[in-house]
Amino acid sequence: MTYYGEFFVGKHLKGMTHLTRDVLIKTIVATEMQTNDGEDYTKQLKETKHKWEHASSEELCKKYNQIQNANITVEILAP
Repeated sequence: MTYYGEFFVGKHLKGMTHLTRDVLIKTIVATEMQTNDGEDYTKQLKETKHKWEHASSEELCKKYNQIQNANITVEILAP
């Protein structure tokens, strides 16, 4: 489970968790950056974040579902 401020995001979503695009982006970027070996970390972080900030909500949900073994849809994302 990953903690983002007041949000817990993980395989077991709590009723009070508000999933937003921002939470999905942070989760995806953090997961992808785990494989970075330290080479150009800041550059890679910026590029990865930029990539996912411009992805559609459908793409974010699909990737998040793969990472977290979840089944979220665009409809449940908080504005």
